[in-house]
Amino acid sequence: MTLILLALGTSVSAQVLRVRSGEHDGYTRLVIQVPAGTDWVMTPNERGADLNIAIKGATFDTGTVFDRLTSKRLQSLTQASSGGALKMVFGCECVATAFLHQQTMVVVDISPGKFIPVAVPKIDVVTDLHPDIAKQAPPPVQIPATALALPLLQMSHRNFEDELISRILQSADREVIDLTLAGVGRRQSARFGPLRTSSAQAPNLRLSSVLDDARGLENLALPDFDAKFECITDAEMDFDSWAGPEPFVEQVAQLRTGLFQEIDRLDQEKALNLAKLYTYYGFGAEALQVLDLLPGPTAEQQRISAMASTLDGLTASEPHSFEGQQSCESAAALWALLAEEKLAPEAQLNIIEQAFNRLPEHLRRQLGSTLADLLATTGRLEAARRILRSVDRVMTAETADVTLTKATIADAEGNAHTASAHLTEVIATPSASREAPLALARLIEKRWADRGSIPPKDLDLAAGYAREFRNSELGPMMARTHVLALSMSQEFDGAMHHIQKAPDDKDWRRTRDQVLQLLAERADDITFLRYIFGLKEKTRINLSLDTATSVAQRLINLGFASAAREWTDPLGDQNHAIERARIRARSALLSDHPRQALLELSEDPSDDARVLRAQALARVQNFYAAVELLRETGQIEAADRLSWLAGTNEIDAEDSNVFSDLNRIKISLDQPIERQSDKPLADAKTLIKESANARAQISDMLEIVQTGGLN
Repeated sequence: MTLILLALGTSVSAQVLRVRSGEHDGYTRLVIQVPAGTDWVMTPNERGADLNIAIKGATFDTGTVFDRLTSKRLQSLTQASSGGALKMVFGCECVATAFLHQQTMVVVDISPGKFIPVAVPKIDVVTDLHPDIAKQAPPPVQIPATALALPLLQMSHRNFEDELISRILQSADREVIDLTLAGVGRRQSARFGPLRTSSAQAPNLRLSSVLDDARGLENLALPDFDAKFECITDAEMDFDSWAGPEPFVEQVAQLRTGLFQEIDRLDQEKALNLAKLYTYYGFGAEALQVLDLLPGPTAEQQRISAMASTLDGLTASEPHSFEGQQSCESAAALWALLAEEKLAPEAQLNIIEQAFNRLPEHLRRQLGSTLADLLATTGRLEAARRILRSVDRVMTAETADVTLTKATIADAEGNAHTASAHLTEVIATPSASREAPLALARLIEKRWADRGSIPPKDLDLAAGYAREFRNSELGPMMARTHVLALSMSQEFDGAMHHIQKAPDDKDWRRTRDQVLQLLAERADDITFLRYIFGLKEKTRINLSLDTATSVAQRLINLGFASAAREWTDPLGDQNHAIERARIRARSALLSDHPRQALLELSEDPSDDARVLRAQALARVQNFYAAVELLRETGQIEAADRLSWLAGTNEIDAEDSNVFSDLNRIKISLDQPIERQSDKPLADAKTLIKESANARAQISDMLEIVQTGGLN
């Protein structure tokens, strides 16, 4: 028992101090949030600095510091033990300065500079600091003015001026002082000593502190972290007190009975409590109706409204009360994520999960799938699984929305088979009145991405959902799903009929692109040409580049060079510029413009471009260069064929293909016969033998031509 209490005491006293970072022009900034009134000390050294925070057992969270740093001024951040100093190691010749901002933020700026050690008189250590901190570095104390002269005596006049100018410029960079340069003119030189004011002296520096003009403080360039929203604490929300121990119906009856007083005057306190009760039990629409009875919205009413909208899947009013709260260490982080429907980079994921687990069971069942789906879509798969496990513990049977979320997680993991199985399970669930059409839409979209097919029953189901939900918010999505299902079943007549009547919005343009890509890939030639040449100019221009490229490639294969070129005109997308130039080169070759094809391929180093360039070079009868390009891409047989047809004799004898065999026979036939003029009979015998060999080789050549498909 003693050990348990000791562990609890240690966990309470320990505090995690998050270190945030930012890159600025000329310096790197670190910010550590501390409680107001906390003592701290920063001790610079030759290669870095040590920062001590007077909090017992404090640890520094530096996990995200280097995500935003690019200048390499800060090399590493370490802490030897809990409560120890935060050791900064610089990656450049830099110096660090620190100041306290708004009594709760220790700001450390790291900028290029030379470290100058300063001799400090021996002083007593302040006893109210933590012993570990006191051992590492003494805190700054008030030093008598007479003591300040001691280290300065060790500096020369020039060194003192350099140090002073360095400090002035450094303070100007930090906007601690305002520096104004006056015009250059005659000045009276003075020896090093006390500053003197003289009418004859015209100094070229005027220094002013920000404290000299308090009214100008609002114009200071404050760091970015000042713009953060104030967190809503759990004590401020007090969500657990929104419902009592009595049954829900009894609490509602009590509040509704006294909702209106005499002369129909609204009891605002009971109305607010009724809205809280509805929200606590997950009735968002009812809570919003009660809030509409209350006069001008207060901060509490706005919080309830945002939570009620989230419960019923409605869009919260902008700006909502939980804006920017995902980084808070309270339940507000959970409601902020649900309201914004997007996980922020600074979100406290552990706090969000803990807040979800503290919700009552009925809210965990209601919000679990939504929260897990949000986490899964942002790549936080393990967190999404933990949320679903928490939901499974309070559910007697798995619901369709949970199964749909499991399909999302499986899809994010790349497990296509499991995702399809979960979606099919949701579609077959009789009680999934809303989830089933969503699952069908996702299943058909997934099969389109995989270039698969759909069974006739799914096509009939998509048609039924499109008709059933035509007047609901799901109507447009199900209509697009039906059109996509038609095209995947190769019923392009029906799909194009719906496409031509569809509105020209963003979602329908995407569906039109998907249908036309399938049309280019799967339709027969007549169907493809009929619909492609029937498209309006405006429709063709608004198509995506992927779709235009697919259509142009099909037109090239069918021999429509000029039409393909119209589909591949540059539209400003550099990601597809090379691919579209390649299609324009094929179009130029089909149109017998080889030099235009060479121009289109001038910036394409790919092997496909080399093959096209070789074809263009062969058209202009530059056979030697064409053969070299084909050999570079490894197409030896194509190179040998071109060399054979051109008669360049550049065929490698070691290759084994039709043209190398023909070339070997050709070389053999070209060999001269050694005649023997002094021996007529021997010469005649040799001629007869060589003639027989020549006839045999010619027969071999004819056989090679026939078997090789060259006749």
